[in-house]
Amino acid sequence: MSRLSCALVPALALSLLVAAPSARADDFPAGSLILPMDTTYQDAGTLRAFGLLYRLLQAGIPVRWCILPGKAHSDVDFFASALDHRTGAVISMHGYRAGPFVIHAADATTALPIIDAWQMSNTTTVHEATADFSADVARVLVAAPTIAIFADGNEDIARRYLLAAGIPDSEGNASWPATSPDLLSVAEVSGPTTTNHADGALFDAAGNPAYCQLMSMHWDVRDALRNPEVVAEVRSFLNHPTHFFAECQAVNAFENEPTYGHFLTPYGFLIDNFNGAVDYLHQDEPFAQIDGTFSLVGGSERAYSPCRDPLPAPCVRGGTYLASDIVMLTRAGTPEGVQDVWMTGYLDGACPPQDLTCGRRGKVSYLGGHEYTTRLPISTNPATQGTRLFLQSLFEAPCTIEAGAARLSVMKTAPAVTTSDEVTYTLLYFNASIGTAHHAVLEDPIPAGATFVSATGGGVESGGVVRWTIGNVGASDFGTVSVTVRFGALGTYENVATIRYRAGTTPRADDSNTVRTLYDVDTDGDGTVDTLDTCPDHPNPGQDLATDIDHCGACGAACAPANATGVCAAGRCGIASCAPGFRDADDDPANGCETAIGMDAGVADAGTADAGGEPDAGVDDAGAASPDAGIELDAGEGADGGASLADAGGSAVDGGAGLEGGAGSTDAGSGGGVEEAGCACRAGAARGRAIPALAALALALPLVRRRRARAA
Repeated sequence: MSRLSCALVPALALSLLVAAPSARADDFPAGSLILPMDTTYQDAGTLRAFGLLYRLLQAGIPVRWCILPGKAHSDVDFFASALDHRTGAVISMHGYRAGPFVIHAADATTALPIIDAWQMSNTTTVHEATADFSADVARVLVAAPTIAIFADGNEDIARRYLLAAGIPDSEGNASWPATSPDLLSVAEVSGPTTTNHADGALFDAAGNPAYCQLMSMHWDVRDALRNPEVVAEVRSFLNHPTHFFAECQAVNAFENEPTYGHFLTPYGFLIDNFNGAVDYLHQDEPFAQIDGTFSLVGGSERAYSPCRDPLPAPCVRGGTYLASDIVMLTRAGTPEGVQDVWMTGYLDGACPPQDLTCGRRGKVSYLGGHEYTTRLPISTNPATQGTRLFLQSLFEAPCTIEAGAARLSVMKTAPAVTTSDEVTYTLLYFNASIGTAHHAVLEDPIPAGATFVSATGGGVESGGVVRWTIGNVGASDFGTVSVTVRFGALGTYENVATIRYRAGTTPRADDSNTVRTLYDVDTDGDGTVDTLDTCPDHPNPGQDLATDIDHCGACGAACAPANATGVCAAGRCGIASCAPGFRDADDDPANGCETAIGMDAGVADAGTADAGGEPDAGVDDAGAASPDAGIELDAGEGADGGASLADAGGSAVDGGAGLEGGAGSTDAGSGGGVEEAGCACRAGAARGRAIPALAALALALPLVRRRRARAA
């Protein structure tokens, strides 16, 4: 498997890598479903509401987490009118608080059977909106998280929280037995080496994260110092869009480990306990949603303040976090950074905590207090609020939301046309998201009428479908496989491949593009199969009777005009150009270019008989006729009708005419030379007839005299 280059990533997939705004207003039509999270309607069902949320996400139903930006503690997120789904009770313009979850009406039909089944054995309220409403969407949840519990000796705390919500392990077991594969020991998390920090159970063999969530509830600080590789593996885990939750002493064990810790602070924490009330900060963060009063529980570590100085200086108050605005609960009356109880932020402060994603960085959350209760109703059991915070952290991580969850795609290629009965399909699968896709399987059905020949990449054919077990596909990873089939009868074969995988524990599938291949013969061997060939029995690669010069207007009707280059336009033959020495005299392309240029040149008077029937004699300087005495005619005539004279009374006159009537040059003797005389010889002569020598002389001498006069 390879890394996906930017050139291969679709622009839409690349957009997944860009952090989106923290909230946006959405309009929801009547029929949308609301999962209340305030004490008015979910007081007794707060924890189980998270179990229902998990089931809805497992079924592939997107859920909007609606939170009003900038709100204070217990502020209303939106107003809506509805009916209670189970009882039919009317809810009139209720102010929903504490981050309710909304399912769009378009998904309600799919969601309601799941809700009905859940409500048969669980106390969880769901409302059906009776009118349109608007709400600000902080997160679009699309994947149920894969959850790992660090077996640090206090893993039962996390198990009790999950059991109270009804959230199962990766095998679907809601009892979280001691044999669950998601309970990871120190040795499993550490891995076999201390040099490769991504070879433990948090990763697959390729170094991709095997989980979305990891939690440690109370790891002893001394154990962390003895096993720093656990912290190193968790740091590597957080270099992916994952989430790590630590509670009580586990906060100290991971954050204060000197080599690999310091996830949220530069120098670690001072354990700075107190008992009493808290202030509520940044209440528009999904992690911070609470309706009612939070009560801090006991334990060895209940609150934290960042250290001011690095080791070996003693840890005292006055330090800061690597990023600001990460504290959501702190001691009443103290500023952020002094006796904090509930904090969240991206690893190493790489991004502000309110950003939806931070590239491939994960999030860390710390909660003071040893173990919170699961007693309900929550309004009279404020110590259960810590359990609610823990459960919320499962769904806020980047790997569960639209912007960070895995999305695989597959593209398929094959010849559009072939004359061979064997064709190879090539399939490219790729992950353009920042999340890891788990348990990917690529399936390609053999087209109807075809048979399997072979496959690359370990593809196995069974029941007419070729399957490849791909496994996990990390962020930006891609791969290619191929399958060869043999077609039966001539015709068109269609094929669509499908890749199936899990985003968290949510099953997903993506279909490839449809590939159509025409299998046919090419009777005339012109490279175009008969089905697509306008003249299957005549080679015609042009394939267009309107323009094909070899088949103009009809198969086999070639454009081949005489002495010319032909052209086919609108299914009719024409002449593009004449051959050298020819022209189209009658504008009829059917007979080509029929006239040779120069063969139609004639002389107006010369070469014809006069009234007396005698040939015209030579012409003297005075223009009078004189006998042709002493002049020897050159009887030779060229193919173009030119004539020449020589030795005429001591003067030589070369009066040869060219193709367009141009005269030759004269050679002056002792009596003076005669300059070259041009002769235009077009009119009067029959085509192809030689010009008589005397006629040429009669035309040339006057011109010679004119040139002499100009010279004088």
